[in-house]
Amino acid sequence: MGDRIRVVLVSDLHGSEIAYAKLANIPKIYKADIVILNGDLTGKALMPIIKLKNGQYTANVFGEVKTFDEKKLEEVVRDAKNSGYYPYVVDEDEYNELLNNNSKVRESLVKLMISSFDDWMRKVEERYRQFNVKLFYFPGNDDPREFVDHIKHIDNDTLIYGDEKILEIGRYVLLGFGYSNPTPWHTEREIPEDEIKRRLEKLFGNIEPSKMTRVLAAIHVPPYGTTIDLAPKLTPDLRPVTAGGEMVMDHAGSTAVREILENYGPAIGLHGHIHESPGIDYLQCKCGRKVPVVNAGSEYMVGALRLAYLIIEDGKLKDKIFVRG
Repeated sequence: MGDRIRVVLVSDLHGSEIAYAKLANIPKIYKADIVILNGDLTGKALMPIIKLKNGQYTANVFGEVKTFDEKKLEEVVRDAKNSGYYPYVVDEDEYNELLNNNSKVRESLVKLMISSFDDWMRKVEERYRQFNVKLFYFPGNDDPREFVDHIKHIDNDTLIYGDEKILEIGRYVLLGFGYSNPTPWHTEREIPEDEIKRRLEKLFGNIEPSKMTRVLAAIHVPPYGTTIDLAPKLTPDLRPVTAGGEMVMDHAGSTAVREILENYGPAIGLHGHIHESPGIDYLQCKCGRKVPVVNAGSEYMVGALRLAYLIIEDGKLKDKIFVRG
């Protein structure tokens, strides 16, 4: 590999089955040394599908309650999985139990998250081994702790678990960090800015200064105040703010991540988290260099896979292509 590394950055697949199928196919399409799956691996919610006593089914399908027969069931399940939901067929008694037992809902949801991810990773590992490509992956702020505890053990020479870890690959150093600063959604793996700073300083402090210009800093949340951390501004009841018929955008990244990247000056920052802001920006670091920061973006809800194909030579970003497919 030497001084050249080819990186594919993807992020925020949120349980979309079609997005994971496209992830598995990346080595067939792109000549990559490593693919980085930059957090938020799981879907958002359970979708109960109730089997009625008359043999019909009913479910809330993307906000609309629908009733359908056995022939339509496969299509509803497929569309739910492709959009990042977890369809769960139950009878009426089981559904009533779910309505009155939040712990049962969580238990069922986490089991489906784990079984689905395990299936996807088996396919990814098989494909990636064929092409001698590695997947460096870690959870994001949305992923439940029980799921995270499970996937920590999916770690080998092809599937590399990287949360709060450092990996040397050739002459480059990969650093992974999946937590985020607080969000309006109060997700499970949010921590205060000072805690992000403390943890990242510990990670960067374990890297020899002479290697810093070859560090690929894969950090789920992007740096604050850049073109890659713009998200819709929300009202207190979580509705998008609009002006002139358009959504108002606001910076939602991490001030601590920005400070760390400017202080340490890695080769590149690799990010996700803010689905609406794919692209590249640059930070002026204290060492005098400009550090490129990249966000792959996400459109998992429509089954699209957004990615950034990056070629890094001698510690510098030489080429970049942003793809939606």
